[in-house]
Amino acid sequence: MEVLALTKEYSYMTKNLLMKYTFISLAIIAAVTIALWWPINQSGWSLGLTLLLNCIISIGVAIILDYLLASLMKSRGPVNTMSAAVFGLIVALSYSLGQPVMKSTEVLALNAPSAFIYVAGISAIGLVIFKKLQGLLGRKYVNPAAAAKLLVLLPFLYQVLLPKDHMSYMPTLATSLGYEKLDSFASYVQSCYANPIQVAEGAITLPPHPLDILKTLILAKYHGWPGGASSIVVIIVGICLFIVARRYIKWRITLSYIVTVAIMSAVMNAIYGGDVLLRLGFHLFIGSSIFLAFFMATDPATTPLTHKGQCIFGLGLGVLTVLIQTYMNFLGGSILALVIMNLTSPILDKVGLQKPTKEKVEVKLPKAKQFETITTVECMRCGACMVVCCHKLSPALIMEAFKKGDTDALKKLNADLCDGCGNCSFVCPARIDLRAFTLKAKASLRTVG
Repeated sequence: MEVLALTKEYSYMTKNLLMKYTFISLAIIAAVTIALWWPINQSGWSLGLTLLLNCIISIGVAIILDYLLASLMKSRGPVNTMSAAVFGLIVALSYSLGQPVMKSTEVLALNAPSAFIYVAGISAIGLVIFKKLQGLLGRKYVNPAAAAKLLVLLPFLYQVLLPKDHMSYMPTLATSLGYEKLDSFASYVQSCYANPIQVAEGAITLPPHPLDILKTLILAKYHGWPGGASSIVVIIVGICLFIVARRYIKWRITLSYIVTVAIMSAVMNAIYGGDVLLRLGFHLFIGSSIFLAFFMATDPATTPLTHKGQCIFGLGLGVLTVLIQTYMNFLGGSILALVIMNLTSPILDKVGLQKPTKEKVEVKLPKAKQFETITTVECMRCGACMVVCCHKLSPALIMEAFKKGDTDALKKLNADLCDGCGNCSFVCPARIDLRAFTLKAKASLRTVG
């Protein structure tokens, strides 16, 4: 909904700008993977071309459906176009591609053209059910891309999520991991993720040297999630995005996740033995893990608002990821862990709330920018408003409680302490008038009281 107003100052960040930054970041990662994978030919298709077409299809489906749904809802236009594009690109980058040379059974839809059908389906279901319809509930409870992928691929559990090769050929993670033999875990990782042309030609030595494994896991993988094909690129691009949009990106989730995975890897190594760096490298740098850590686990709409809640979220995500990968042989276990942790967000929203104070505390605000046209969208749940409130209130939660008419919640949130400074509205990238909501909540408490 667009609102015309006199020139007014707000924080420079808007939802659309944040989505543009995120799209550019994802596009860089996609471009690098396309270039890496372009020479690889599988089933008569260039793997890089397959990824490129997946991206175009997924983005196109998401944008078209977003426009159609906006029209059906009599909206004033496809105001979420950039958000839909980001969603479509995440779907494409989180869809596994590439047929490992060591595969012994047929695995479903890892190559073109069948992959196109599944990517389109995931994008459509994710956009309609898990973005639009779920949003009508007042908040999104699960990550749309993750939930849609699990839903679409669930009927093919043993072909896609739990391929038979993971159950038979690969040594279980619940044992000592080493490099020494041709049937070692390191040999599996190298034959699965290294350049398949070089593996087939015998140009890659097995069993591999530890440095070769680290190069494969960190620099270039040729199977799995395209978004995590080059871990080093994801890390560099992700950190740059965090710096540019640090107030609006939940980077604490990523940090706590990485630390937790490292600790859990050390714990599992203490239990089962083997090479701790091999276990750590696999759990952290497998494509699904590193890409999800930076670009899916930080989804503002389905993660906790508070800083402490975000740290707990990342901790739980890391613990579940390692346990699922170790004991279920579900190597993309982080996606299941993410959906599970998403469901804890309503509880974690209440963990670590600042203690409201009557005294006014001056807070440093981001740089301002003058706007003449203001576009208001739904709350992103970025939590920026909770950081800048001079009375340490929780404007986003107060607005939510006020809309529900929950007087008890408003009392607990101390909405009556608001003095109308407007810091919350200033920083809100969704351009919601949080100040007005909080003052209305304050007035309603006075009426009740």
